[in-house]
Amino acid sequence: MMQTEHFQIRADVHTHTVASTHAYSTINEMAAAAEQTGVSLLGITDHGFGAPDAPHRWHFHNYKILPRHIGNVTMLYGVEANIMDEFGTLDMNEKELFFCEWVVASYHTACVTFERTPEKVSQGYRMLCDNPAVDVIGHPTTAMFPFDYEPVLKLFKEAGKLVELNESSLVWKPGALENAKNVYALCKKYEIPIVVNTDAHYSGLVGRTPVAEQLLRDLDFPAKLIYSLEPERIMELAAAKRGIRFTE
Repeated sequence: MMQTEHFQIRADVHTHTVASTHAYSTINEMAAAAEQTGVSLLGITDHGFGAPDAPHRWHFHNYKILPRHIGNVTMLYGVEANIMDEFGTLDMNEKELFFCEWVVASYHTACVTFERTPEKVSQGYRMLCDNPAVDVIGHPTTAMFPFDYEPVLKLFKEAGKLVELNESSLVWKPGALENAKNVYALCKKYEIPIVVNTDAHYSGLVGRTPVAEQLLRDLDFPAKLIYSLEPERIMELAAAKRGIRFTE
């Protein structure tokens, strides 16, 4: 159970830089902000190709030149891939995802054309579970993409996908907070691991998750299921899956 009145996430593994042009900070600015807020593992996950302002593919191909550590912050370089349809298709193929160390998969209204019924969204999520590249299900509480919570969340657990609690969605997306109360109550019930991310598009938001924290306190959510409190657990997942070395 939550053992303190306040907790601080130490891993924020869904953030955006100026490479996504509706975001406003550089990688160095994001890393500096992470260090100031106590975040020791920072994930850079700019948008996949299906987004209107996605980076060029070379942005992801060139991750190899970037440092593993900036200051005292360990860096994880990935993508927020877009789920494009009701079949769980991503906007980046296996070859492109090879260059990414961490994959968040999310639905966005600007990237889909299908009728967003609970049946079709649920089907999309179910089929997405078959994609081994996906690490995190991004912001699943938005009202624009309703789905059948209980059976789909169970599938996420079976498939080894972390379920994201997204601060930005809770703050800015109508209906997301009410939906989140149901989603994360079920995650608690079925012991489904989660990550708490900011989805920060500006450095001043990195590591700051007051709404998400309050929700988890209200639910008396078990700390053992919150991977963001222990960056080592996320690094272990990434290292086992992709052979990433976080230490020299």
